[in-house]
Amino acid sequence: MLKRVPILLVLVASLEATSVEALLQGVRQSYKNRMGQLEVRRSDLALQTVRAQFYPKIHIFGSLTHYNTPSNFRPVTPTENAHSALDLPFSQNIARIGANLSMPIFVSSLFALSDKASAMRSSARAKHRLDLLKDEATVLGANANLRYLEALESALLSKRRTLKATEKIVRLQVQQGRAPASALLKVTERIGQLGISLDNVRIQKENVVALVESLSGLRPGRSAPMRRIGRLREGPIAALQPLKAKLRADELEATAQQRKLYPSLRLDAQVNRGYGESYLSGRSVQRDYGSVGLTLSAPLLDLPQVRSVEKARVESLRSAAQLEQTARELRAQVRSLQNGIGLLRHSIALGERTVEARRKLLAIARKSYEEGRMSLEEYLRYIDALFEARASLAQARAKAWQNLFQLAVIYGNPLDKLVR
Repeated sequence: MLKRVPILLVLVASLEATSVEALLQGVRQSYKNRMGQLEVRRSDLALQTVRAQFYPKIHIFGSLTHYNTPSNFRPVTPTENAHSALDLPFSQNIARIGANLSMPIFVSSLFALSDKASAMRSSARAKHRLDLLKDEATVLGANANLRYLEALESALLSKRRTLKATEKIVRLQVQQGRAPASALLKVTERIGQLGISLDNVRIQKENVVALVESLSGLRPGRSAPMRRIGRLREGPIAALQPLKAKLRADELEATAQQRKLYPSLRLDAQVNRGYGESYLSGRSVQRDYGSVGLTLSAPLLDLPQVRSVEKARVESLRSAAQLEQTARELRAQVRSLQNGIGLLRHSIALGERTVEARRKLLAIARKSYEEGRMSLEEYLRYIDALFEARASLAQARAKAWQNLFQLAVIYGNPLDKLVR
């Protein structure tokens, strides 16, 4: 018997309600959130890649080349050529080692590209925060829906128990000839319909649990209790931050494409040492050779680049229109949610009083029915009325939570500071 205790404890623990903190922590450790973190890391690397173009590029090289006629290691100076006794740097087989250096001195488009990459990084970070907050709100909203379904299931079970008790009374009345057989069929048919409703509710619960599991990695046995601990902080719409940063990035992309038509100045340097056998003396010779220079270049006619500028400008206009449309939609949604929360609070207060009143009325109706002062149909209507009131109250509570979570996402409020 003692060996079964750990197993029972495990079973009981598996059915315990998951806490809000555990659900939020599960979302933060989810695969989807890790993918978002990688996207942010990729935007960091994109910025570092652009900024790296401001630094010099240095390459080393080595080569061995055979020519069909003697060739020079480097240009020969007049003084060197006048003294034919010297080992002139000409050979058919020349080996070289050296290094190249190149770097931008002034490339206007790089500055705009750097600012664009910085804006894209800001957009990626804002999007990651928003996506995480959306997933957290979705999980907590699903938890609120799960609580509603549990309350609905409880109301259905309570209604079934009441109908089961009524069925016993009606069966006895039928056996005694005080009620027709159709009365028993009516109660039995309602009990069967309740079984179908219970199955539908349980299917919905499984779907909600699957959603919670897909986003948090947790499969709750029951819904997590929720309690409001903080106030919603209203202000600028934080959900627009990713789009604002993207618009800024698109505008900078158009600037960068425009600046590619501007002149650019670059520094190039090269140094190498050549080795070979002089074709005059047959002795090994080596010579050093190097150069450094500035290159100014500017496009005189580059139609593809002009089209790239126009394309980038159109993209920035599209981003501006998308931002304006999304802002308008979110403002309308905020007004709707805020008004809805006020109405839901009123509905919840009325619903609580309605449930209490209908519970008392059902008790009175039950006594009246047992004493023969009320028909079965009328008594069943009281049972239905109590169920409908309990279901409506649970639905209003779930909807109020979900509206609150949606507003938290729009305003960028951390949910762990709002609910526990």
